[in-house]
Amino acid sequence: MEKNPKISVLMCTYNHEQYIAQAIEGVVNQRCDVPFELLVGEDAGPDQTREIVLQYAKKFPDIVKPVFPEHNLGASKNIINLAEHAHGEILSVCDGDVWWHRDDILQKQWEAFQKEPEVGMFCAKAKCYQQKQGKYDGTLGYDGAESLERMIKDNRDVAAPTIAFRKELFLNCASDCNWYIDQNCFYDSIMAYWFAYYSKIRYTDEELASYRVLEQSACHADDPMRTALYSRRYFSVKWRFLLEHPLDSAMMHELLMKEYDAARKEAGWFAESKVRGSKAYKIGKRMIESFRKMRLNGLKKLI
Repeated sequence: MEKNPKISVLMCTYNHEQYIAQAIEGVVNQRCDVPFELLVGEDAGPDQTREIVLQYAKKFPDIVKPVFPEHNLGASKNIINLAEHAHGEILSVCDGDVWWHRDDILQKQWEAFQKEPEVGMFCAKAKCYQQKQGKYDGTLGYDGAESLERMIKDNRDVAAPTIAFRKELFLNCASDCNWYIDQNCFYDSIMAYWFAYYSKIRYTDEELASYRVLEQSACHADDPMRTALYSRRYFSVKWRFLLEHPLDSAMMHELLMKEYDAARKEAGWFAESKVRGSKAYKIGKRMIESFRKMRLNGLKKLI
């Protein structure tokens, strides 16, 4: 591998010792016409991820470059730290709990940027791998990601394991998104909003990567309260962006009312769940069940 990479793959990882090897191998096995590097930002986790990364760095010294912070940075600052260490003009993203099941994703990203100089971000589809079931089910990534309006209105998010961007524009994006970084919510969706607003996004309708769906992660949880808090945060960052980059007022109003109705429905569900979990409800339920049994026994005696 040449010493001057054209593409830098940014791999943020935390507590991913079960998955990091597969993620790294998906990158080092890429077939690409230009040189590339892999920067792995192990964010001071409690497991053995860092040791595994060092093993791969020893095996592939020209590709795998550990970037280890002394203390936990959080996902938002971790990816920016990696970008600042990157040598490539194109930055590609592959987190430590996902993987590239095809060996041509870097080539496709590179060709897209070379073909269209006005394109600032590239994205594609990703297959969803349900970790608990051990099988693929569903996809992420939509053609609507090329339009800010469709992303906002139709929730057409990008597939995180497939995104790549021009380094210069990404650093501009980061410097323009200090609030999101400070709140540790510099998500791929916010990056996509910014690139759709200030440049152009190119989407390709191909499944280039695998997105691992875990029961417990930053984006998924089996706890309804955690899921609701994540939804609230997503709502917060989206509307923060819209207040700073307003779209058509009629569309903004329609979107707000749509999300208001969704919030009311969710609030009703939580209220019902809270009632069902109360002591009074449980006592009342037992009393009713006892009454029903007594009534049923009485009818049986009459028969």
